Amino acid sequence: MRTSAAARPGAAAQSYFASHWRSLDYFNLYRLTLAVALAFTGLIFSESDLFRTGAGERFLGFAYAYLVIAALFVLGIRARWPGFQIQLTAHIMADIIFVMLLMTTSGRLSDGLGLLLVISIASGGLVGSGRLTLLYAAMASIALLLQHGFNILGGGQGIDSFFQVGLLCAGYFAIGWLAHALTQRALRSERLAQSQADELALLNRINALAIENSPDGLLAVRGDGIIRHASPRALALMGIPVPVIPGVTRLADYSLELANILAQQPDPFTTPTLSTPAAQLRVRCIPLAMQDDSRVLVLEDQRQAEQAAQRLKLAALGRLTANIAHEIRNPLSAISHAAQLLREEMHDPAHFKLADIIENNSRRLDRLVEEVLTLNRRDRLKPVTFDAATLTALIAELRQTEEIPTDAVIVNMPDALHFQFDPDHLRQIIWNLLRNAWRFCRKQTGSIHLNARIQGDTAQLDVQDDGAGVIPEHQDKLFEPFFTTDAQGTGLGLFLARELAEANHAELAYQPGTGGACFRLSIHGKALA
Repeated sequence: MRTSAAARPGAAAQSYFASHWRSLDYFNLYRLTLAVALAFTGLIFSESDLFRTGAGERFLGFAYAYLVIAALFVLGIRARWPGFQIQLTAHIMADIIFVMLLMTTSGRLSDGLGLLLVISIASGGLVGSGRLTLLYAAMASIALLLQHGFNILGGGQGIDSFFQVGLLCAGYFAIGWLAHALTQRALRSERLAQSQADELALLNRINALAIENSPDGLLAVRGDGIIRHASPRALALMGIPVPVIPGVTRLADYSLELANILAQQPDPFTTPTLSTPAAQLRVRCIPLAMQDDSRVLVLEDQRQAEQAAQRLKLAALGRLTANIAHEIRNPLSAISHAAQLLREEMHDPAHFKLADIIENNSRRLDRLVEEVLTLNRRDRLKPVTFDAATLTALIAELRQTEEIPTDAVIVNMPDALHFQFDPDHLRQIIWNLLRNAWRFCRKQTGSIHLNARIQGDTAQLDVQDDGAGVIPEHQDKLFEPFFTTDAQGTGLGLFLARELAEANHAELAYQPGTGGACFRLSIHGKALA
């Protein structure tokens, strides 16, 4: 059975704020105080000439009834039932009825008691946000006119007293209109303030999201070295494992070197460098122009900046190569074909050597174009599931393609190995690593080892040779585009392999100190099958 809104306690109160009910509670507290004061007045002056003959007891009875009604109103306010507007109207009507009843007991108090309704009308307008204020004024005026009319009929007052009553009624309407106008103005101000508060809250939320997702770390530090705010990225770049307490933690407690940079007050356009266990950082100091000399430290990861620059460089090169690839390949095909025809017509061994040079360089240029085009297609993922058997078969196929002896490659991987990878990308990565390993190894039995293992939620594949390894000066440049130590290489193989690995949520890195060159492909948990 459907329950009506009026039958559900508090249903009508949902369109009103808690402040409305709190104001109504204060209004009723005034009513309780007034009822107590009237009751004391009746007890003290019930036998005096302040009241009409025999009316003192009636005044006291009306005051007690008014006090009981006000006490009952407390229960309704606490229960939030019935609705707010119904309760407010009931309060005003109770004030009007009891004031009129009290006015019938004393002619000397009638004018003063009539003024009490001014407070009720004004309070009703303010508490009820200006709703029905003029109605309350009309109800009070009608009740006052009726009460005064009965007094005239009873001979208690003359007709000329209507002028005074009319002024009081006009006062009711004036107070009601004023309360309505003031309330509407307050409501407009409240709505404007609420709108501005909502905009500010939205702006704060946007700023918080921008700070949390910024690739740079942000630190707000006071002039005395106390951290006011530290983004999660800043803590990660600084290698701080514990959270920072804003307004308490000192910057020098976590990074004395960064505190010294801040103390030197560097120019905003200068970027001092800072080495941390987690990254190599550039530091920018931006003053906030506040009295406490607060500043914002922007921590930029140099490696990410360098990687972004490299990606932009390669993207520009890729777009250029994609546009002219067919223009390059057509002449290359013609040159290669012409070299083959010349070889058939040649008889001098020296001329054969020149033909070989032409064909080798043609193949090198064609491979360079193919590798760059492959890099442009790195985001076209079609992952499939690999296990130990399929990966071993892929390695055997690539070994045969490179004409590597069977006993030169040792493959070791667990049966439980499972992961997802784009097959073309994985083929390109392993082919690059296997080809490089064979090129620089001793070309003996067991010169190349491919070892797979599972470490927690990461699958690792190591490709290691028994060659001389990579000298320390070249290790940081291995994955840079066009860096090569082989005159016949393009310098894009390892860079292409790392980009394809990252496209598949994996990581390709060089492992120093392993006795020969060792490259590790780490496939993280999200790619594990």
